[in-house]
Amino acid sequence: MDAGLIINAVVIALLAATIFYAFRLERRLSNLRNAQAALADVIRDLNAAAARAEAGIQGLKFTAESSGQALDDRIKRARSVSDELALLLQAGQRSAQRLDAGRPIAPSAAPRPTAQAPRAFAGIR
Repeated sequence: MDAGLIINAVVIALLAATIFYAFRLERRLSNLRNAQAALADVIRDLNAAAARAEAGIQGLKFTAESSGQALDDRIKRARSVSDELALLLQAGQRSAQRLDAGRPIAPSAAPRPTAQAPRAFAGIR
């Protein structure tokens, strides 16, 4: 065999192996590009979801602040009503004390219990 023919056969085999690995590398790079595009879509969706969440948080913050203010106003109003009721109660108690103080104490007007009362309930058990 001629040395040139052997060298050509070795070069052909090496070129075939190179072509095989080039196709394999191209397939892997294609898969990588597809995965990269899918990852970009996921990141885009994640950014949109984060923006919606942030808007929702701002809405909740606004609602909490306005609800807190409304609750604070109601508490203040309830305290003022409570204070007013306490004053009215004190005024009513003072009026009742004055009425009691001004009323003459009558002798015992309550009926005296008799021996008949226990007999009236003797049949009830």
